[in-house]
Amino acid sequence: MNRKTVYDDFIGLIALMASIMLMLEITIDLPHEVLISFYYMDLVIWFIFIGDYIMGFIYARRKIEFIKENFLDLLVIITVKTYLRIFKYLEITLIFNNIVAIKIAQLLRLIILLMKFKKNIREKQKMNKFNYMLILTTIVIVLGAVMISLLEGMSFEDALWWSFVTFTTVGYGDVLLTTSMGRLVAVLLMIFGIGFIGITTSTIAAYIINGGKRRRNMDFKQQTIENIKYKLDNLDKLSDSELDDIYKTLKSLK
Repeated sequence: MNRKTVYDDFIGLIALMASIMLMLEITIDLPHEVLISFYYMDLVIWFIFIGDYIMGFIYARRKIEFIKENFLDLLVIITVKTYLRIFKYLEITLIFNNIVAIKIAQLLRLIILLMKFKKNIREKQKMNKFNYMLILTTIVIVLGAVMISLLEGMSFEDALWWSFVTFTTVGYGDVLLTTSMGRLVAVLLMIFGIGFIGITTSTIAAYIINGGKRRRNMDFKQQTIENIKYKLDNLDKLSDSELDDIYKTLKSLK
């Protein structure tokens, strides 16, 4: 995997992480402490997106084409507050109340972030699902630990351990969650964990099956080459048709 692939995957997964946080903000009434944490995390992600776009623009040979091809990246930089200012300028806020306008702005940003994630992984089809699931798993476990630490007043180290064992469906019997949001996080972690175990199992099974096929193919190829070598040892006795067959066989083995 080259550096550009790793970098593109990183930016794509950052977009996915921002999408998950925004989705939680839209659908769930989060505690103030969690919203504050999400705000600072989103701010860091926003600066990463800005830096990514500026560096890409600086190194681009054709600036106009770069802007056209990376218009989605430019939209990612636009914050919810900017959308609200645009709504106000277009007098859209006169149709909806402020709460509805905020939800619409958040939904627009969520769609753009998901499109950004899709764009960054679109050309990575050769990478198997297990590799992506492994990276996504790390983000989910860390994000779950952050939320549990804030919701349950747990130290981050204990929350990270709890998040890991919950994700692996082993369970952390010594910890009893007291908040509804904490329990919801636990359920989501377990669902992700079950999916990860399923993909891991199927990946290992596919590796074993494909490995066996490759070994059989190599054995067949090696045996064919040995037979050809044996025939070539008696080259003077071979007819033109036999030489033609050897040529066709060698060509098919390429």
